[in-house]
Amino acid sequence: MLIAMSLGLIVVGSAVQLYTMGVNGTFLVSQRATMQQDARAAEDLMTKDISLAGAGLLPGGVALASGTGSSPKYGCDQTKCYIGGGTTPAGVAFPNNYMNWVIPGPGRGITLNATKGPTDVVTVVYADSAFLLNEYTATLNGTGTQATFTAPAVAPATPPQLVSDPALGLRKGDLVLFTTTGVGGTQMGIGEVTLDVTGLGVPFTANFANADALFLNQTAATAGSLTKMANSVGSAARIWVITYYLDLLPDPTGVGPGVPRLMRQVNGQPPAPVADNVADLRVTYDTYDDLGNLLVEQPDAGMGAGVSLNMIRKVNIKHLTIHSAQRSTMNGFQAMDISTSISARNMSFKDRYQ
Repeated sequence: MLIAMSLGLIVVGSAVQLYTMGVNGTFLVSQRATMQQDARAAEDLMTKDISLAGAGLLPGGVALASGTGSSPKYGCDQTKCYIGGGTTPAGVAFPNNYMNWVIPGPGRGITLNATKGPTDVVTVVYADSAFLLNEYTATLNGTGTQATFTAPAVAPATPPQLVSDPALGLRKGDLVLFTTTGVGGTQMGIGEVTLDVTGLGVPFTANFANADALFLNQTAATAGSLTKMANSVGSAARIWVITYYLDLLPDPTGVGPGVPRLMRQVNGQPPAPVADNVADLRVTYDTYDDLGNLLVEQPDAGMGAGVSLNMIRKVNIKHLTIHSAQRSTMNGFQAMDISTSISARNMSFKDRYQ
């Protein structure tokens, strides 16, 4: 009986061990699959946005409102700002008071690992190709605080959507690029919509009042604001100013350090989560200096050396690190790191067949 019981305990112990190993193996495989899915989804979305930098826009960028002491900023919605060295400051100003189509943010993010230092932020800009706002005629009022959008007299093959369309139309926090051509040449200015556009008839009116969240509408500005384009008639297009950064969500249990999350913030709208448990984000840039020399993997795209951001030709996601949501009893937390390089092809586009 003792021998039988001993043999039985050995068999049961072996079975329990095999079962435990099987459960842990299944747990690890499930965790790795979830991490891969989240990492690839995040990378695909970032790749899509970065590859479109400058799409539908003229090369070179646009000067912003200046001369008031309050610089236009990005990475903010209507209630708060989200980037800037791990805090929630008054906002991060556009470099040189200029909206370039790619804006590096080395060390602008939160610090999750003291050894590695602050994480990076990256911002890209491109035109909205789904909402056909450019088919309307845009007329700014005498102060540059309102724009009237008039539908074309002859409807095009693809009629433009209503400016008040609840899904595609203009709403508070959207950014609009106005372009006019006159005797003095082409003028461009960017404003932030400060009130949802409503109504079903045309023309439509959009407001660009002072005290907007991103400080783009400054009637007292000496240059760069819509006020300098007052009473002008031209075209308009909604643009997307998209910022990727890491945020740390509070631990729901109140015990742990929190959940690091990759966020995507557009124009002056609230940010949206892209992936949870993203532990690191590092971005570099390939660019050219004034002599035509290739500068590879520059964290600031050469800004510190006076290189123009218009010369960025490639954006490198050096590290997008994601870890598992739960800890395994045998292997601890799982982690994976992915990287990729994205061509900013629209930054160097030139229409030779106008």
